Order: sequence, then structure tokens, then C-alpha cells
Amino acid sequence: MKNAPFIHTEKTYRTIVTDILIALSPVLVWSVFVFGARVLTIAALTVGCCIIFEFSSRYLLQKRSFTSALKHSTDLSSVITGLLITFMLPVTIPLYLTVFAAFFAVVLAKQVFGGLGKNIFNPAVLSVALINILLPSLTSVFSRPFAYFGHFSAELNSRIVDSYRVLSPLQMLGRGHVYEEGVSDLFFGNSSGNMGEIAILMLLLGAIYLTYRRVIDIKGTLSFAITVFLLAFLFPKGDGETIYFVLTELMAGGVVLLAIFACNDYSTVPSHSKGRIIFGVGCGILTIVIRYSFSHFEGAYIAVLTMNLLTPIINRLTRKVPYGMIRPKEPIALKGLQKARFRHKKQ
Repeated sequence: MKNAPFIHTEKTYRTIVTDILIALSPVLVWSVFVFGARVLTIAALTVGCCIIFEFSSRYLLQKRSFTSALKHSTDLSSVITGLLITFMLPVTIPLYLTVFAAFFAVVLAKQVFGGLGKNIFNPAVLSVALINILLPSLTSVFSRPFAYFGHFSAELNSRIVDSYRVLSPLQMLGRGHVYEEGVSDLFFGNSSGNMGEIAILMLLLGAIYLTYRRVIDIKGTLSFAITVFLLAFLFPKGDGETIYFVLTELMAGGVVLLAIFACNDYSTVPSHSKGRIIFGVGCGILTIVIRYSFSHFEGAYIAVLTMNLLTPIINRLTRKVPYGMIRPKEPIALKGLQKARFRHKKQ
């Protein structure tokens, strides 16, 4: 539409990314409290590498313009990507692996498709999914809460890690055991797991803030979470009571984190509320199917990426024609109607 009226809003790209960073900050603080200052090292390295790769790729791919590359690399989108990657990794991860994660996210998932807003897949999710598939032995090592490791150790000593190593609640589900005694720990973030995924309470506080600021559409988030809840309730597995299994299935792993942030990514999810509900339901179904089929391998990442591929189709099916606009096929019908009216008057 080229003519007025237009809808004006006070929100800009800068205010939106600032709100997202504010929502992520409690998760970062809690992760540092539970896993120690090594979280800050991993986050700083990942964010820094994302910015460097963003600048380098933009400079090489966009006519070698230093000003343009600097502008795009400092627009805070790389900071969000780096933090999300950090939150989906364990604290025991080798530092060099975060460099590869940043490269996968920025260069392969974003810049290859043309940059911010043109990417098909969520960069952070694609990056972590690739690392989980290629190097599962490094991304499946979890330590108990409050076991602090060396801040700047490039790779942790395996003996030290083994002395504090425990199974995550999701890994316990894969072995048929329900984390009954620790459901409250899951909610308050006192369990083992990836650095940002355990902070359920902090994630919910961030979701409330983003909903209040109208940055995210809570319908897509709820559809993902409710679908996982219902399917786990209808088809429970494990040796515990159903309600404990359902709560563990919902709060263990990346369901809550992805439901809040990956299901509200402006570039890779449907544009309309109805489409986002479909997107969330699809993510929930695929998550349960993959977890049940592969011993509770974290299927939420693959589920989100699969639905990212289906986003153009969902957009096409749920697209609304703006009031006053005419569909492409309607002018022909209108011409036929006008001719019929003319003949009627002539008679």
C-alpha cells in the first residue's frame, strides 16, 4: 500500500533488540550464579566472535564497505545471537567450540542467505543443532550446579569434569527415569543442563516483560509449550508419575527457551498470529516425536529448524488480504460483472 493511512509506532529496531537483551539479562545473571564466571567467558567469547564474523562477512560480501560492515556488526543482533548460543551450551564446553558455533550462526545461517532478515533458519538454533549432531560427546557433558570451573581454561581437565559430572534431567528421561525429586529445582534453575535453559523462572520473567512491551506474540510461545504438555500427558514414558514426567518433559531441555525466543524470531517464523500458533504446535509435535524416537535427544532444535523451512508455506496459507485491497483474480470477475450490468441496462 502506497497511500495513507499508515500505522505509526514508537518501536524501532533498536528498541526491540534492547528489550530482548533486557529479557535475556536475568538468565545470564542466574547462569553465572549457578555455574560460575566461566559462563561470562563463554558468553563474551561467543558474542565477540559473532561480531567479528558479522563484520568480516559483511565487508567481504557487501562491496568491501567498511562503514556498512561496521554498522551491521554493531546493531546488537550479533549480541543476541551470541547469548542464545551460550544459553544452549553446557558450561563444560571447550572454548574453541564457541568460535565454530559463532561461525556457523553468522556466516552459514545468516550471511549466506543475504544477512539479517533474509535468513531462513534461526542462526543460533542452527548453530547449536549442528554442533550437537557433529560433536555430541562435547555437548552432552553436564555438571552439577554450583560446581565452578576455571574461568579461562580453553578445555577443562576431564578428571575434574568427571568428578562433578551428572546426568541432566533430559538424559535421565532418555534412560527411563523421571526427575521427580527435582521438579522445583527445574523451575527455579537449580538443576544440571545447558547454561540458559535451566533458568525457567528467569526465562518466564523475560517472557512477561517482552509480552508487556509487545515484542513477542505469546500465542506462538504458549502453543509450543501447551502442545508439549498435552502430548507428554497423553503419552507418558518413564518410571514416575505422569505429572512429574510431564513437568520434566516441559522444563528440561530447550523447550521454554525456544518457545520464547525462537518462536518469536521476526525473520524465521510466520508473520501472523494464526501462523505462529501453527508454528508452535508443529514445534511441539516434532519435539515429542524426536525425543521419543531417539532416547530423548534434544529434538526441540530440529523441530524449530524444520518449522523454519515450512514458514513460507504457513505464511501463504494464513496470509490476510488487507481491507480495501483486491485479490489478483478479482479484477476479471469485476469486469464480467460490469459487462453484465451494462447489457442489463441496455435491454
